[in-house]
Amino acid sequence: MTFYRATTDLPAFTDYSMTNRTYRFFSGTPLFAFGHGLSYTTFDFKSAKLASKKIAADGTAKVTFTVKNSGKRDGDEVAQVYFRHVKSAVEQPKLALCGFTRVALKKGESSQVTVEVPTQRLRYWDTQSKQYVVEPGDYEFLIGAASDDIRLKIPLTITAQ
Repeated sequence: MTFYRATTDLPAFTDYSMTNRTYRFFSGTPLFAFGHGLSYTTFDFKSAKLASKKIAADGTAKVTFTVKNSGKRDGDEVAQVYFRHVKSAVEQPKLALCGFTRVALKKGESSQVTVEVPTQRLRYWDTQSKQYVVEPGDYEFLIGAASDDIRLKIPLTITAQ
């Protein structure tokens, strides 16, 4: 959930467009962004990679990265994977959640994490064909602790089926 700083950050109630609604389209700075959490420790993200940089529109991406508890206490982190389409033919969100996992780490401990993302999660409703589609093209996976706390980016290409 996104907590906005003020109701003036939101469009008029009679405006039904998605502009500035939800974390996916909001261009301002929220009070608490989607995915925000609190912890008594800190976490580092590093070494992101994909099992394959090209995936079919009906495939599954395997995103692997390392999470390290760099703080002074044991704790849990919810590592989040977002995506964005780099050059879509239609308006797409600036980013959208497509996977996440909770990682429990003792202080100083690291863990390699793999999140599987079926490409179906990258789909959108095509008003022309009246069905969900996964548009082939260039994407980015954005990995971090919240929608406004992205730590890693990985390029990905979706190929036609």
